[in-house]
Amino acid sequence: MMIPFVIAAVLAVAFLAMWLAAQSKVGALTGERDDLQASLGRVNGELAVRDGELKETRSQLATLEAKKASVDNELFNTKARLDDATDALRKRTELADAQALQIDSLSGERDELRQKVADSEERIATMAARPGVVVGEMPSGDAETAAAANAEVLWSLELARSERQWRNSVAIDPTSETSPFETTADPVREAVEIEAAALREDVGALISVDWQAPPIESVSRRLMIVRVAQEMLATAARVPGAARLLVTHDDESGELKMEFVSADEGGEVINLIPPQISSDLIDVRNDTGLSVTVKAE
Repeated sequence: MMIPFVIAAVLAVAFLAMWLAAQSKVGALTGERDDLQASLGRVNGELAVRDGELKETRSQLATLEAKKASVDNELFNTKARLDDATDALRKRTELADAQALQIDSLSGERDELRQKVADSEERIATMAARPGVVVGEMPSGDAETAAAANAEVLWSLELARSERQWRNSVAIDPTSETSPFETTADPVREAVEIEAAALREDVGALISVDWQAPPIESVSRRLMIVRVAQEMLATAARVPGAARLLVTHDDESGELKMEFVSADEGGEVINLIPPQISSDLIDVRNDTGLSVTVKAE
């Protein structure tokens, strides 16, 4: 009877040992599981951080790629502009070289024309001073017709001299610019303004012209007015300070008056040495400042 009891006791002890061993193993596995879950949580946290960093890196990369595309486009446009500028510079250099050659050629012609015009002016002036002079192909007729023809020739020479002065001292590009006398409706005013502009450029004279008179029809009167204005401008060019040549016209008498006034506010009359002119058609006054009146013919 004892044997079965012993066997049962042994089996119970064995089962108890096995259960205790299983419990111990289950506890160990549970600890490992908890450790693994904690490790997994840390890994998941690190993965979340890395994922955020990856997204930020991708965003920065996209921004850099957009900037690179913009820089590449700007570089392409800059290169295109540089190519255009280089081509334009090459063309301008070629044009400048061609103009330099043209200027050299025209300079020789200009010097020859200067001499011819100077010789012609001297010859015409000498001939015009003699009574009954015949200038070139002078038409037959009375003394009035001859005087008118002389005036036409002298006026043409004066315009040639004025245009030459404009090209030498005033024009920016004398070889290509059109002469102002080809477009002006008042050649007398143009000639006087060119004279003032040439003095500003050549000697630094602070003079200007305020023209308040209509165009002059008489050729001889045109020449007289331009010559008188030239003398007055030459005198004023040596005076310090800014001056303005005021030209006015009396509609009733037909007289044209020229006087210098200060260019400053107020316009005071400027005293100048009067030119030595002897003519019944010209009235020179210097009592309250230099003024010259060219009377009607």
